[in-house]
Amino acid sequence: MPASEFFAVDVGGSSVKSALVVDGQVEQQKRDPVAPDVAALITQLARLEADAGAEAWGLCIAGLVDAERGTVRYAANLPLRETALLELLGAEAPPPRVFVNDLVAATVGEAAGGTLALLQVGTGIAGRCAVEGRVASSPRTHAGEVGHLRFRDDGLPCRCGKRGCVEAYGAWGGILDRYAGAARPKPTPASLLQEADSDVWAREVLDDALEAIGFAAAALVAAWDPGTLRIGGGVAAACGETLLEAVRSALGDRVLPAVAAATTVESARLGDAAALVGLAALARSAK
Repeated sequence: MPASEFFAVDVGGSSVKSALVVDGQVEQQKRDPVAPDVAALITQLARLEADAGAEAWGLCIAGLVDAERGTVRYAANLPLRETALLELLGAEAPPPRVFVNDLVAATVGEAAGGTLALLQVGTGIAGRCAVEGRVASSPRTHAGEVGHLRFRDDGLPCRCGKRGCVEAYGAWGGILDRYAGAARPKPTPASLLQEADSDVWAREVLDDALEAIGFAAAALVAAWDPGTLRIGGGVAAACGETLLEAVRSALGDRVLPAVAAATTVESARLGDAAALVGLAALARSAK
């Protein structure tokens, strides 16, 4: 086994992505449905680590990760609430060399040593900024949760328990909740785009989503003035240029003209591999 081989695992709201990362390149990447409860998730992670057979591995989670305590304080789209994940995992697998929030890992991966902001739009929505490849930590691990900014007063219920959040409108989890509430068949991002061309209700859902995502993007850019804003995640990949143009328009409407003009908005380059590459980079820097 090459000395630089590293096994990376990214637990998202709906799937677990994993791969070997060798010299910064992802190999043997796979995706599995995320386990439905904590005990099953522990077993799933332990099995993935054992099957990989790598000397070192890293783990990131879509939630508020307290790396020092080895806990997930809260995950809106996972059954994790003040969960001592590393302690539970320790009975079945060696400890991961790196344990961080998934967006931190993805931002490090996308930045590749540079400076940019990354907005991830998938089951949930969050954003972070890397400066010269490093993502600043926050005392309570809450940084980047732009998906839970209030987008609409007295708006739709969000999975976090509040109302009107960006995620209730722009995240895929929120969109699915709207479809379920309207007793409509479960869509895909592609079918939502197609329906919006001829269905007034679907058009409203899509327009709300684009506006909410633009709102979150503007908040991220206004706070960091990163120069480059990349949009990643499954919803972003499916919506493509439609979403990028909506974000550019939102920046033009919501932030200082000079900041909007100086911000390049583009698709994330690494896709599902961003967090996996970032975990390997964080492990190298932790040596």
